[in-house]
Amino acid sequence: MTTIKKLNQLPLSDVCLVRIVTKDAIYPFKTSDEISSEQVVSEGEEQTLKIKGVIYANREAKNTVLGYDLTLNDNVMCPELLIVTQGGKITYDTDGTTVKKYEAPPVGENTSTEKFELEVYSSVVGTEGDTGQYALVTFPNCTGSSVPLTFKDGEYYSNSYPIKSRPPRGVSPFTIDLVDALPEDTVNTTDA
Repeated sequence: MTTIKKLNQLPLSDVCLVRIVTKDAIYPFKTSDEISSEQVVSEGEEQTLKIKGVIYANREAKNTVLGYDLTLNDNVMCPELLIVTQGGKITYDTDGTTVKKYEAPPVGENTSTEKFELEVYSSVVGTEGDTGQYALVTFPNCTGSSVPLTFKDGEYYSNSYPIKSRPPRGVSPFTIDLVDALPEDTVNTTDA
């Protein structure tokens, strides 16, 4: 007898919150509007036994998931995120909080290799609107790379952060948790 399985279908909408979590700090921001991911796979080669044009055996190729390549779009300039994803240096004003200057890593030096987790919160939506629950998608063992700069007349500047998530062997490339609230550390200084 065939078993009919009930599906838990969760309509998700919006990028409600993104957090970059390093070993020393959490960087929460609500200014991202798009995150894309592409699975990175090491493709195996099929093994075919072919003698005088006749196939006698064929062994199926096994593919191995290595992780994900992510692109995180953020609609404001944030030097602190540039530091985490590509490295460099920030010079602050005398108050110690206002950025005076950001310097990218010097030519000939590697970008930052600091590891972090990328957390993305999306609203779970029901027939009457937002349910109050969120889907938390976590990508482990991430590193950033050089961030391209793009400017266009009549449009606000935005960053596109290229991120690689390459978890160690035996670790899931991402997890999805259902949570009942956003974390309490979601206040941006720009929200004040």
